[in-house]
Order: sequence, then C-alpha cells, then structure tokens
Amino acid sequence: MAGNTFYLKIISANRVFFSGRCRSLIVPEYDGQKEILAHHEDMVIAIDEGEMRFQPEGTDNWEYAVVGMGFVEIVNNRVTLLVETAERPEEIDVARAREAKERAEEQMRQKQSIREYYHSRASLSRAMARLKGTSGRK
Repeated sequence: MAGNTFYLKIISANRVFFSGRCRSLIVPEYDGQKEILAHHEDMVIAIDEGEMRFQPEGTDNWEYAVVGMGFVEIVNNRVTLLVETAERPEEIDVARAREAKERAEEQMRQKQSIREYYHSRASLSRAMARLKGTSGRK
C-alpha cells in the first residue's frame, strides 16, 4: 500500500546503499534521533554519525547501518539520505574499528593542538559508533 510508504535513497560517498520504498527511517541527529514516516513535511536535517535504521516496504524487519555525518532531504514524500559512509554491521571490521578507537584514545591522551584534538575526537566518535553498531547483532 503506497499510502503509508515513501521513496528512500541512501547514498554514501562510495555507493548507493539503498534505494526503494520504505515505511520508516530513523536517523541520528545531533540531539537524539528523528523518525521519518510517509508524507513528512519537506525539510533538510543534519545527520550525526551513529546508527540509523529503516523499514523497507513489505516487511516488519528493520535494516540497520552505521552512518557518518551528512544530511537527509525530504521533498514530496521522497527522502534522500546523503552521508559520508554507510556500513551494515556485518561489513564492519571489528578488529580494525577497535584499533582505530585505541589509536584515537591514545592521541587524545597526548598533548595536542586544538585542531588535532578535534580531529582525534572525531576519529574516536566514528570508531565508537562503528563498534556500537556491531554489538549485539551477529
């Protein structure tokens, strides 16, 4: 039933992650999460890195992904999510993400310039989001 769905396209820097009709999309914002349903008012929303999930048409199951920063544009019941990265939990190399987390934590412990500090903090935040996206889903 097309009345309670919308067209969703998720695009990351290196691929089209998903394209199709959807019943719900939940994205990480800077101050929490936002759910987008059919016929949502037109707007643009800034996306924070973290876990997002969506429910494709014709299923009660949710599909999960860890996304990088970006934005979602809602126009005319068509939703486009543009993000730096989008990875399914099973695509994330846990060992690599852990190493990145440890590297970032170590860099933060050392004395740094303000710019380096924010860069390290961003690396840590990204590594934490990727690890969180893999926990409990095997």
